[in-house]
Amino acid sequence: MAELNLKNLSTGLQFPWSRASRLWYILWGIVPIFGWFLLIGYVKTVVLELVKGKNKELPKIEGLGESFVEGVKIVIFLIPTMVVLGLISAIPFGGQALASLIGLFIVPWLLIDFLVTGKFESLWKIQETFDVVIGNSLEYVSSLIKTIVYAIVYGCLSFVLVGIPCLFFGQGYFLADFYRKHSKGKKK
Repeated sequence: MAELNLKNLSTGLQFPWSRASRLWYILWGIVPIFGWFLLIGYVKTVVLELVKGKNKELPKIEGLGESFVEGVKIVIFLIPTMVVLGLISAIPFGGQALASLIGLFIVPWLLIDFLVTGKFESLWKIQETFDVVIGNSLEYVSSLIKTIVYAIVYGCLSFVLVGIPCLFFGQGYFLADFYRKHSKGKKK
């Protein structure tokens, strides 16, 4: 049975700090367009490393151009998903609640699967995602709660700026770990 493993929570909260100098990568966000897409591509790198079980430190940015291109692809491929969620939320009498539930329980898995496989169709494997998340619901909810706690902690620390890179780079820690445990060895 899944439980809220506080040791794992502590490890996740410490993750961005193990190589604190890499938190400075957030400064790429100052560079309009190029920096923004580069950071999105870097978050993909972070998630891929976490899914591989390399959760001791933030990875190094390898290839600025490659990270930029990956960031652009991610944004382009996510547009249809966001449009569908927007349309669902526009449904009268419960659309916003349904979109919120999909956003909490389906989209994180789909997004990580897309980042791992690099395939657009990964964003639409809704039945497979539903089966994995519901089949491991206690563990998923535990990962989700830890992710929310992580976001609250580093969201509060964002007021003193130090939380911004931690929030941006490490928020997927627990859900990537859940994906790693339940993904059946998917590769890019």
